Amino acid sequence: MSLINSIMSFVEGVVAPIAGRVANQKHICAIKDGFISTMPFLIVGSLLLVLANPPGTGNWFLDAWNSALHFVGRNNIVAPYFVSMGIFAMYSAYGIAYNLAESLNTKGVNPMNSGMLSMFSFLLAVAPAVSAGDIGTVIPMTYLGGAGAFTAIICGLFIPTLQTFLVEKNIRIKMPEAVPEKISASFDLLIPVVVMSFILGVINVVLGHFGLNIATAIMALFSPLVAASDTYFAFVLAILLIQLLWFAGIHGSSVVLGVIGPLLLINLGANQEALEAGKALPDIFTNPAMDFFVSIGGSGGTLALVVLMARSKSAHLRAIGKMSLIPGCFNINEPVIFGTPIVMNPTFFIPWIASPLVNATIVWSSFKFNIISRVIALPPWTMPAPFGSVMATNSMLAAVVVAVCFIVSGLIFYPFFKMYEKELIKQEEPELLSEDDVSLSPARVN
Repeated sequence: MSLINSIMSFVEGVVAPIAGRVANQKHICAIKDGFISTMPFLIVGSLLLVLANPPGTGNWFLDAWNSALHFVGRNNIVAPYFVSMGIFAMYSAYGIAYNLAESLNTKGVNPMNSGMLSMFSFLLAVAPAVSAGDIGTVIPMTYLGGAGAFTAIICGLFIPTLQTFLVEKNIRIKMPEAVPEKISASFDLLIPVVVMSFILGVINVVLGHFGLNIATAIMALFSPLVAASDTYFAFVLAILLIQLLWFAGIHGSSVVLGVIGPLLLINLGANQEALEAGKALPDIFTNPAMDFFVSIGGSGGTLALVVLMARSKSAHLRAIGKMSLIPGCFNINEPVIFGTPIVMNPTFFIPWIASPLVNATIVWSSFKFNIISRVIALPPWTMPAPFGSVMATNSMLAAVVVAVCFIVSGLIFYPFFKMYEKELIKQEEPELLSEDDVSLSPARVN
């Protein structure tokens, strides 16, 4: 137990404070909240992409699916994908700038104006107009989706910072007090728009001599990071950090995914683009790979533990298990994490870390060796794991892998659960005996 105590002390004394500061850092929160704001579009668009790509033919259901798709028209079904997931970086540029401006709360900087200017700057950076013959001038979509995520982040963070600087230096167009506030706020954008147009224009001219633009240069700069994000080491490391933070009582998923979330969306976007192009799906590490395969029932894969607890001989564990069963089916497990408790409980440290890491290995191998198809959709994370995994991969075999991971989690948690159960039963027995004594004693007569 000394090793476990040392690890707990390190997590509590070093990792937890750093994670707490990261979780509350305004720029990181703006990135996280900006991408979260795009989730409804991503979920609907990616699920329609699954609907537009049946997993084959050969039975009445799949044949009917293909016939219905042909009747309705594939382009009509897939259109929402192109204007949601296909351009989600543009939405993110707006959301990140809006959230950062709101958190900075600088007088004279309107969050909506920051979002609009960020989106304007993003489009200048990633979508240089090109000639398309008879169609006229068009904007290419190459960097409007996942490939433009880093450009969206830079624009979203830079614009409110620039506006704050200009306001603090009093570089602005001041309107008379009689002018309505919204009109005055719109004029506050004039100088930032001119500044951004000049800056981005100069950068694009310089990069153009090297056959690049801003978006291609940024993507080239971050390409090693993107490549490194889709590795087994990155997958396991992210899960390990999430588990350690949760063990210290910090929302690990919120902290870790707030940092690496853009990379996972880039990986998902690459898979969707490959699906549309009829190519092999390249990436494994995406949000659904964690939500529906590794974390069945929530972080730590606790649904199997909840099932064990619901049948426990300990009154405390049985109550927590029954209370946590329905939320756990929808991947919500705060009741079991804090009610058992698992947080800072040495008995559960080993299975809490080991269960998701073993499942991560099973899941990674299943994707790597093409036992199941790789993720192409982003279902809501609250969807029950068997259904979410099938929808995310468009493969029925995904539910089998989920079942295997569920069983593995149960086997890992079981001996530690029994150990903790015995401790609680010993603590509960004196209380039960005292209650029995009271019930058997003669009634007091007043």
